[in-house]
Amino acid sequence: MNPETKIQNMILVKLSEAGCLVFRNETGAGWVGRILHREAGQVTLTNASMVKFGLMVGSADIIGISPTGKFLAVEIKTSKGRATKEQLRFIEAVNNAGGIAGIARSVDDALLLIGG
Repeated sequence: MNPETKIQNMILVKLSEAGCLVFRNETGAGWVGRILHREAGQVTLTNASMVKFGLMVGSADIIGISPTGKFLAVEIKTSKGRATKEQLRFIEAVNNAGGIAGIARSVDDALLLIGG
């Protein structure tokens, strides 16, 4: 498990304990289609198409609702991690719309976002 995932898991638990309703927001893409051939970890598809999942590029790692009912978005970073411009724009958009959003490098950072 990478360091960011460990921080994220601890934050999910602590935010839940603090009264938040939180969800892990996985983003990415995968291929779907009819399998023609499968062998040794390789799959050949026909009528393949890419399916994207998650909210959007730049959306926060954790989304949910704060104890006060506000939309909550938490971007998880390690001590040396840097947010992308898309992540910073998402955080700004949530805050500008009256939600709570920010970067958390620790459980304490995440709890500070919700006033804890």
